[in-house]
Order: sequence, then structure tokens, then C-alpha cells
Amino acid sequence: MRLPATLSSVILVFGLAVFATQRASLAADSGTEKAKTISTRVYLVSDFPVWTSDKKFDPSVLMRLIQASVTPSDWEGESGDSTMAPYPKNASLVISTSTQNHDRIVDLFESMRSKK
Repeated sequence: MRLPATLSSVILVFGLAVFATQRASLAADSGTEKAKTISTRVYLVSDFPVWTSDKKFDPSVLMRLIQASVTPSDWEGESGDSTMAPYPKNASLVISTSTQNHDRIVDLFESMRSKK
């Protein structure tokens, strides 16, 4: 996944640095085309168990949890428009999805952090 050269805005959500861009996407809805806004945000995840025993960034389990918990049919592997990629330089996930799914991801992360 390639990030745009300039990010349109920076938002701080619940202590997470979230960089956001937006693009329009067409989604099939009962046989009709319906516009769906996809935004890209960067979530810092270094406080989650995303490190291997030799201290390498590996968020694959967290990524699978997100895909299984947050509207599974929306993800690229399931013919959806949502995508996710690790960004090891600052232990982040770059996620492009709908606003509703971003809200669900924030809720998931909050519940995981509150159980620590």
C-alpha cells in the first residue's frame, strides 16, 4: 500500500496519532452502486503484543483480530475495499476503511487497552 505524499489532516483520537486521508469508493448495495467514503488512518500499536521474542515488529495476529472482529466482509481478502498494512518504522498499522469501521477499530483498541 502506498501512502499519499501529503496527508490531508492529522487527528488525535484517544491518545492515538491518527493520520487521515479520504477517497471515494463504489460499493455494491443490493445491485445498485452506492458511494462509500474510505479514509486512511495510522494507528500506533506498539503497546500491544506485536513484538517477536527477538524484538521485531510483527502485528500479524493483531491484524487478523481486526479483520475478524470489524466487519469481516469489508476487507480486501473478502472482496471488500478495506486494506491494512504494517508500518514497522513507528510500530503502526496503516488502515484504509470506512468511518464506521474506524470507529469500531478505536472501540476494539480501547477495550483491549482497558483490560491491561
